[in-house]
Amino acid sequence: MNRSTPGFPGRNRRLLLSRRAFLAAALQAVASLIACTAPLPQPFPAPAPSPAGDQGSYVTPDSPRVTPAPAASCAGGLPTVVPPTPIPNPGFAQQEPETGLHVTGGALRVDLATYRLSVSGLVAQPLSLSYDDLRCLPKIEARVMLECPGYFVDWQRLAGPTLASVIALASPQPGVTDVTLTSISGYFARFALEAVTGEANFLAYEWRGESLPASHGFPVRAALPGKAGSTWVKWLEEIKLS
Repeated sequence: MNRSTPGFPGRNRRLLLSRRAFLAAALQAVASLIACTAPLPQPFPAPAPSPAGDQGSYVTPDSPRVTPAPAASCAGGLPTVVPPTPIPNPGFAQQEPETGLHVTGGALRVDLATYRLSVSGLVAQPLSLSYDDLRCLPKIEARVMLECPGYFVDWQRLAGPTLASVIALASPQPGVTDVTLTSISGYFARFALEAVTGEANFLAYEWRGESLPASHGFPVRAALPGKAGSTWVKWLEEIKLS
């Protein structure tokens, strides 16, 4: 008998502790997989950074560069955008040789002629915005860090209108507390309103001054510095207030 644990055999106690340690480790592993679901997590090598060319000093969330949309460019003179061609998927959480970025799923093809981003729910003015509507809004540009905890870290230079400015166009009704971002794929992430309407949170349609790669959300994805990469919804189709 173990004198420090009356009535409890020392051997059984050690077995119980071993089982508890095993269960704790298993639960931690499951939590890590769930953290970056998009869409089917799988085991992969140790985390790797983006190429040196896309690393550097992080532009803090409160210091993005604001660029007003030129009025002339939105009077019918926006540059033509050719939808990017999807590139081969290197595998879950692997790095694309073409972009130097990590991926967590296959790409979607989106027809810009029919694409619309809706802003719905508790709003006075429901919106259906085209890609060009978004390009005509003032935009911010910042180098941001997209992290899937325990998986990878990518530094990206992205640009687009703030999420708050797009929501404001729809005139939210009193009492709105939550925002749900939904992808064309059906994937979604839900947030408290105040958690995503700071000036650092935006809807990215540009990457390094060009349109987003198809595998990273073309035409539009959420850019939410400080939040897990699994919440940066790609191929964004709906913003719903509730």
